[in-house]
Amino acid sequence: MARVGRARSLIIGAAALASATALAVPVLPAAASAAGPGVPHGPGHPVLVVAQDGRPGHFASVQAAIDAVPPGRGPVTILIEKGTYSGQVYAPASKPDITLLGATGNPQDVTITDDIAHGTIAPNGNQYGTDCSATLSVAGNGFSAYGITVQNSFDPTANPQITSPQAVAVKTVADRVVFAHDRFLGIQDTVFASSYADPFTPAECFAPGGPPATSPPGSTAPPPARQFYYDDYIDGSVDFLCGSADAVFDHDTIDILGHPGGSVTAPDTGLEQPYGYLIIDSRIVNSNGTLAAGSNFLGRPWQHTGVTSPVGQITIRNTYLTAAINAQHWENWSSPPFPWQDARFYEYRNTGPGAADVAADVPQLTAAEAAHYTVAGYLDGWLPRRSEVG
Repeated sequence: MARVGRARSLIIGAAALASATALAVPVLPAAASAAGPGVPHGPGHPVLVVAQDGRPGHFASVQAAIDAVPPGRGPVTILIEKGTYSGQVYAPASKPDITLLGATGNPQDVTITDDIAHGTIAPNGNQYGTDCSATLSVAGNGFSAYGITVQNSFDPTANPQITSPQAVAVKTVADRVVFAHDRFLGIQDTVFASSYADPFTPAECFAPGGPPATSPPGSTAPPPARQFYYDDYIDGSVDFLCGSADAVFDHDTIDILGHPGGSVTAPDTGLEQPYGYLIIDSRIVNSNGTLAAGSNFLGRPWQHTGVTSPVGQITIRNTYLTAAINAQHWENWSSPPFPWQDARFYEYRNTGPGAADVAADVPQLTAAEAAHYTVAGYLDGWLPRRSEVG
């Protein structure tokens, strides 16, 4: 199987639309913003516009635009003009092939935000729970987003009454999902790269009655949930990459904001899945410089209630590691206890001060073994870009 090459020109915006055609990214007419909904992109490909200008034909919220898409109507592009848009957003399974496109190409210009945490009480009286706290929830296959910020702005210090502070920015259970040139901001569980192996599906979370108090266990034979995060910025403090998807993080900046003793990742990959997370050609940093050397860990094996046989799988390779990473690199899950050595945690040719002093029992792949842990292996036949495949 050919390895997916790394495209060098994924930037989306007015100056880079010419390169978008090679990336299966929608190329919008220059007048798309002014024309409003229904601007065609090829036969039957509408463009809906979200803006805060109040103009007729523009949608005031991202959710309103998604709601206007008929089931099965994709592909549809939703062009989001500069601004901050509050409220949860849900792309259901019945609406595949939706693209969210920031109008300027700069993710700092377009923000989707909310502040719901696990312990936040929903209107139906239930807690939202981690799974239903997401600012953006994606169940529709073929979803993509370019040049936007997704934020969960929950502040645990301002809400001490909420003792379960997990607060998700984006949760995805869909297949063939692409996020490129985006930002994901949060504290705990920022990016929930998930699948139907996890309980509390988005359909349950957004049912008319509100988030449920309980959920059946996740599927023991979930459909594929291949997800590709390219050139994204992701920040958080605890377990801020978590879930059961086949997810590739390629050329991303993963920024640890604080919380000494915390872990960057917490995969709950089902034992039946050969692949979980791949972090490749990326940078794991502590940009605010608040962490002492050796005070944090790369990951721990999440024992997620409702997941059958969670035995986390992650490979971190060819990636820069900040000095804040402990020489042990991995830590155990505490309750129920599960040692990291029983998970499937691998590394290969990482660099930086965090990779210079590594404990002897931390698994390092050989070149022959590493050949099985590639972008192509994780994405299993799906090529999210048309260019530079080699």
